[in-house]
Amino acid sequence: MSEEFLVDPDHRTTPGSEFLVGDIWKVKLMRSAHVHSHVEFNMLLAGAMTYLFNGRTVTLRKGDLGLFWAAIPHRVIEVEEPTYFICIDLPVEMFLAMPGCEPLKTPILQGGVLVANKLRPFDEPMFKSWHADMAQPGATLHGLVRDELALRLRRIILDGWRDLASDEEERRALESDPRSGEHQRDRAHRMARYIAEHAIEPITVADIAASVELHPNYAMTLFRKTLGMTINEYVTRQRLMLAHGRLLASERDIADIAFEAGFGSLSRFYEAFKERYGCTPRDMRRNFHETREAAAPRA
Repeated sequence: MSEEFLVDPDHRTTPGSEFLVGDIWKVKLMRSAHVHSHVEFNMLLAGAMTYLFNGRTVTLRKGDLGLFWAAIPHRVIEVEEPTYFICIDLPVEMFLAMPGCEPLKTPILQGGVLVANKLRPFDEPMFKSWHADMAQPGATLHGLVRDELALRLRRIILDGWRDLASDEEERRALESDPRSGEHQRDRAHRMARYIAEHAIEPITVADIAASVELHPNYAMTLFRKTLGMTINEYVTRQRLMLAHGRLLASERDIADIAFEAGFGSLSRFYEAFKERYGCTPRDMRRNFHETREAAAPRA
C-alpha cells in the first residue's frame, strides 16, 4: 500500500465533527500522511515545516498563518528544529457556512494551501485565548470563538494571501473568467455545504441543484468549473472521509461503516475506497494497527 494515505499514529487524532483549537505544539516529522474532514489552520510561532501535500511540497515558516482542507493527504516531511505552531481544526461545513469568506472557499476546496500576506500583532494572543475559551464549557463561548475566527478570515481576504499549492497560470485563468463571478461561486459553495451536511443521505444531483434553485445540468457545470470536480465526485469524497475516520477509530463491521457513510452498496464502497486510497478498507485498518503497534514504546 502507498504510504501517502496512511494515518500517522504519533499525530493527534481529530474527530471529524469537532471544532478544535490546539495549544502550542512542537512540530514533529510524520511517518505517514494525515487526513481528517476539517479546514486546518497552522500559525507558525518559530522555525519552519514542510508538508508533502497531495504530491506537492509546501513550506510554512515563522510568521506564516496557513490554512488548507485536511481531507487532502498531508504529511510533515521536514522540520527546522525547533518548530512550534498553534493549530485550529474547523469542520468543513462550518467553514462553508461562514459569511463574508467566499473568496477563500473555492481555493480551499480545490486543494490550495493558503498563507495570509500579513500576520497581525494580536494573532498569537488571540489564538491562545481561543484555546483557553474552547477548554471551557458553553455553546455561547464556543460560538464567539467561531465568530472571531470568521472575522480573522475576513481580514485575510482584506490583506490578501498566496496559494502555495496552486499553479499561477491556472489561478489567473480562473480569476479572468467572467463566468466565475461572486454569485456563481456562492452557489457552488452552497452546494458543497449541502453535500457536507447531507452526505450520509441518499441525495441526488437533482436534490443538490434544488438546494440552490438551479437546473441539474447547469448545477453540474457550475460546480465542476468552480471546484474542479463533479458533484458525484465530491459526494463520494465526503462519504469516503466519513468512512475513513470511522474505519480507523473503531473495529466496527466494514459494511456497517459503508452504509452509515451513505454508500448504497458495499461493492461501490470498496471500488471507491480502493480508487482513492490504493488499498482495501480491511488492508488499511490492518496496516494502521500494525504501524501503531510498531511505533509503541517497548517495555
